Amino acid sequence: MFSLVFFLLGLSSAQAWQQVQVDVELDEDKSFQELQQQGLRSGYSQAVIRESQRIVPGELSEKRKEMLGEHLDWRIDDLILGYRIFSREEVDDRLLMDLEVNVDTAALRSILQRTGVYYTSTAPWKYDLSTRGSGPGDFGMLQRLQTITGVEVDSDAPTSVSLTRRQDGSWSGVIDYKDITHEVTGGNLYSVWSDLWAFFFTRPEVMSEMTMDFTLKTTGWATTDAIMHFDEMILSWDEKVEKGSILYIHTDVPSYRAGWTLTTLNPDLLKKRLGEYLPSRGVYHTIDENTQ
Repeated sequence: MFSLVFFLLGLSSAQAWQQVQVDVELDEDKSFQELQQQGLRSGYSQAVIRESQRIVPGELSEKRKEMLGEHLDWRIDDLILGYRIFSREEVDDRLLMDLEVNVDTAALRSILQRTGVYYTSTAPWKYDLSTRGSGPGDFGMLQRLQTITGVEVDSDAPTSVSLTRRQDGSWSGVIDYKDITHEVTGGNLYSVWSDLWAFFFTRPEVMSEMTMDFTLKTTGWATTDAIMHFDEMILSWDEKVEKGSILYIHTDVPSYRAGWTLTTLNPDLLKKRLGEYLPSRGVYHTIDENTQ
């Protein structure tokens, strides 16, 4: 048993280690280094998908995870901060490896948000679709993109997307939602679709429809260090907290009180976790929805 640790440049504080097992078929036409690199690549992909599932609030289907892995493959190297090899052995005609892969959670989360996966893991987002100039071969790609993004066609939905394939083979698209309209052009359906929904899922008007804002007030902290530890921890609850920031820390002899503003897609899950964590540490809390 041995352990090798490798770190890549750009280490981030928003990171997570995922344990994976890799099984690579031996090939006499490939060197050991090539086979190991193939195994590492497979391990990277497994780790990114596992971390994706940990980040999102809902459960991703196996089909969606497979498609998401293919969608992320070309940028996988940008999401890996390092790895550890715990074991590596040849068994029969296989190379078996046990790895821990360090995933850039912040970068992955941003991608999942822009693609819509983060926001549609609990329920699909309904939209009305119209296409022009597309052929039978385009519908397979469109179905894959819909599965990855987590959208479902509904002619009565307030969100509408129009996609047009031009005579030169390029594409254009328009997305409409309430008072929002955005148009893009690109060389293929994939790029146009990705740009449209990345715009959509980063609009504040859309976010307000999907998330809820709360104010968390707490009393009974023994030290400011305990408060700051909780501040770091709550922001690591990726599947429960979309974003958050500390509002105040006040001395309330003999203890401290502190407040946060939190945004979540899953209020019930967040409240449950807070109810499990804070009372056991002697901290009283209230959580109130912010209304505008």
